[in-house]
Amino acid sequence: MNKSLLLPFLIFVVFFSTFREAELHGQEFSNLPTDGLSAFLPTGKNWSSVGGVAAVLDKDDTFRTEKGTGILVNQPTEKQRANLATVMEHGDIDLELEFMMSRHSNSGIYLQGRYELQLLDSWGVQHPGFGDCGGIYERWDDSLPEGKQGYQGYAPRMNACRAPGLWQKLEVSFQAPRFDSYGHKTANARLFYVKLNGVLLHENLELTGPTRGGGTTEGPLGPLLIQGDHGAIAFRNIRYRTFGAAPLKLEKLRYELYETREDNLQLEGLSPKRAGESPLLTQEIARANEGFALRFRGELLLTAAGRYDFSLNAFGWGSLAINGQPLLGPGRNMRAQSITLPAGSHQLEVRYAKQESWYANGLGLFVAGPGLRRQALHAEGSLPPDSQAANPIYAHFQPEPAVLRSFIDFQGPADSTAHRIPHAISVGFPERVSYSYNLQSGALFQVWKSGFLDVTPMWHSRGDGSARPMGSVLPLQDAPALALLPSALAPWPLEVEAPAHFRPGGYRLDEKRQPTFYYEAYNMKAADQLTPAEGGKLLERKIELLGEAPPGLYFRLAAGQKIDKMPNNTYAVDQRYYIKLPEKVAFSPILRDVQGGQELLVLLEGIQVVAYQLVW
Repeated sequence: MNKSLLLPFLIFVVFFSTFREAELHGQEFSNLPTDGLSAFLPTGKNWSSVGGVAAVLDKDDTFRTEKGTGILVNQPTEKQRANLATVMEHGDIDLELEFMMSRHSNSGIYLQGRYELQLLDSWGVQHPGFGDCGGIYERWDDSLPEGKQGYQGYAPRMNACRAPGLWQKLEVSFQAPRFDSYGHKTANARLFYVKLNGVLLHENLELTGPTRGGGTTEGPLGPLLIQGDHGAIAFRNIRYRTFGAAPLKLEKLRYELYETREDNLQLEGLSPKRAGESPLLTQEIARANEGFALRFRGELLLTAAGRYDFSLNAFGWGSLAINGQPLLGPGRNMRAQSITLPAGSHQLEVRYAKQESWYANGLGLFVAGPGLRRQALHAEGSLPPDSQAANPIYAHFQPEPAVLRSFIDFQGPADSTAHRIPHAISVGFPERVSYSYNLQSGALFQVWKSGFLDVTPMWHSRGDGSARPMGSVLPLQDAPALALLPSALAPWPLEVEAPAHFRPGGYRLDEKRQPTFYYEAYNMKAADQLTPAEGGKLLERKIELLGEAPPGLYFRLAAGQKIDKMPNNTYAVDQRYYIKLPEKVAFSPILRDVQGGQELLVLLEGIQVVAYQLVW
């Protein structure tokens, strides 16, 4: 391939492979109030609004709560075990929320009160079924033979469940069943996607009828219903947006086809080779795959005022103007922009040019707005199918630990800056737990479970050297493991301050082919090893130190907004993960306040071993 074309090609691959994952909506989320129960129908005393919640890790179905409001909590008793249903009824809906399971708890969310998404403490389950967290619960028919009454339950693609007592995020996009004017069902309900902790569990899944416990009848509307009769569970940050607007149409659409070798989309002064009407945007009018430009002009009728999100994908060069004003100037591949528009008719112009023949033609325009899901304004054949993108290449787990060097594009927790880590190494264990380690700083910067690595960006064509975790990633911090602090209040450095302070020593594999990382820092030698425990539920980390630590040398166990000390030498970090220390430990960790949060440190003077468990 010509080197001058390499960069556009790599950009094309990246944008094309992620284009259909982009979710742009013109409608903002609404918050479901959780400062009380006013948004819900009358229910039992097992439901309440509290200010804080934490799981009791050595007891089933048990929470500790704090006074206040903002978190919905269910704590069922023998007499109080009612479900919770919203006053709001929905049809098509996007739903986002955070939930927390108590140990061995069981619950579920029923969309429209009929279709159950299972919520369960499935932590550590290697092969989840439909009854595990994120599964679609089975349907039920009492008339079927014994043992066959249950059917059409759908297991999640992988187990993305966190440990009890940790906040988890659920994202759902649901389309209600359709009915004609006589009330006859014309289309089944559908789940466009279900994501748990960032992992896609279900996609484009048809629901032929209510799941068990959801009744037998279906309708265009119904409430969100949360199961309250099984176990303790908590919710916060419940957000939703509903849809019901009629699809948009491009009317009076005309096209002009030009022969040109220019990439700048300047068509003034050129005479079209062909012109006419078209029902939809489509690059198929061109019939060739190089040396052409297309211009489409038409009217877009909006029935509601509000913010509209447009995304244009042009395999080559494209631009978008509305009412004569550029919204997306000339550019390549997928781009998006929002605009607030009044109801009424709006003039829309799309230009598309392509000069290279070594990749496929492609033109797509999507729009989303008030009450309107993301909708294509182009013909189905105008964008190539996914099969023309790069076939994914995966690095799977092996009977022994898998070790792979690569670049990692890392986004830390909260609002930390995304960046590329060039000296990263990832390790995946047969127990289906993995981590990534920065060889230049000794930082354990992310852990995850389920799959190992997607190495498509590294191994497809010339690649860019990067790999991506496959599973629910828990980001930690990409900062030096050790730091010499001039005072107890000094901030932790974001990177190694001088090459002399940290010298990588590579790694060695033991008899089980588990790596141990070696480095020298501040006149000390360190051996750092991470291994799975309890069947892959957690990671154990052990750093052995040789030498005398200078005064003020610390090891950082964790950093977060809020770190809570719990029983049994356990610390909850933002209720995202736990740090658990051994029963007998040679050091007393220091919990200190820093600007914007807290840190858990170990003063290394006189310490030869730092050991702890990372639980999530």
